[in-house]
Amino acid sequence: MPRGYVPDTGEVVWLEFDPQAGHERAGHRPVLVISPAGY
Repeated sequence: MPRGYVPDTGEVVWLEFDPQAGHERAGHRPVLVISPAGY
């Protein structure tokens, strides 16, 4: 992803969740963007 990239609502992006807390899943996971870009 380019630096300064802001995803739009409804896009799926990949994030690295590490370290995780408790029983959350770690690793490279897809994430659905639900907040507007202006948030």
